Amino acid sequence: MIRNDWTFEYRSDELAGAAEKKLAYHRERLAFWQAKRTEVMDRIRAEGLELDEKIAVGYSNPKARDWQRGNQVMVRNDLQKDLDECLEKLEWHTRQRDEYDAWHQVLSCQHERAQQLDHQDWLFFFGRA
Repeated sequence: MIRNDWTFEYRSDELAGAAEKKLAYHRERLAFWQAKRTEVMDRIRAEGLELDEKIAVGYSNPKARDWQRGNQVMVRNDLQKDLDECLEKLEWHTRQRDEYDAWHQVLSCQHERAQQLDHQDWLFFFGRA
């Protein structure tokens, strides 16, 4: 298929501008997810902990001496999922921010030098997030 061999010519400064837009997007998303993580952590501290207390610990019998398994502190499952999502998004946007920052640095030094982009390259710089 011939379209797999197509290339598109762009000046390095155009690509640097595109990388800068992607960089700004990922910085904004990082700020959003950092704030969301703080919000979830505050909720966990305020309301997310549950204490599971074994009934047997309250009675006088051999099991009442089972202090190792008598109580368990748990984070509410919904808040744990929210926290996991925040951490996953933070990791992904941090990687993307670093990659676009590196490309922005490289391409900013090339000025008007022409670069050949294939389909994947074009999507990397200009595709929708």
